[in-house]
Amino acid sequence: MTLFDSERPYKYIMDTSSILSQKPGETHTRLVYKSQWERIEEYMRSHSIVTCSEIFEEIKDKEIKEWIFSQQCTVLEIDDDIQNNVRKIVTENPKMIEFTGKSGTSSGDAFLIATAMKYGLIIITEENKDKQMKIPQISKKYGITSVNITSLCEMEQWKF
Repeated sequence: MTLFDSERPYKYIMDTSSILSQKPGETHTRLVYKSQWERIEEYMRSHSIVTCSEIFEEIKDKEIKEWIFSQQCTVLEIDDDIQNNVRKIVTENPKMIEFTGKSGTSSGDAFLIATAMKYGLIIITEENKDKQMKIPQISKKYGITSVNITSLCEMEQWKF
């Protein structure tokens, strides 16, 4: 990290599961949690909440991608440091990435964790915190905190 890195406003990095949770029928649907999403949008516009390019590419929903763009959310690019972190994560957790074609597996997860490692970010994910090969357990091995949207609201003391 350089002197300029300490001036970055980045605090959180958001996973696909949390981003998509705003859709109708999902856990944090915008239809019910409108003011919560307005707060998240404020954090995106101020660059407190970011995502990484692999997560952005993982999202197939055109409306959601446009929403991310409209919030001017910073999408962090993958660099050599992040690639090195990914190699370490995948080598130490080989079952994290299974190319079985199942929708529950993702190569974006390792990049998300690796990016959080580089920038010292807290991960926002809706993944099950008790499952071994999911983001919360793997990130914990590397000293990275992960929270879901409800915990984010508690940490930031948002009241609705």
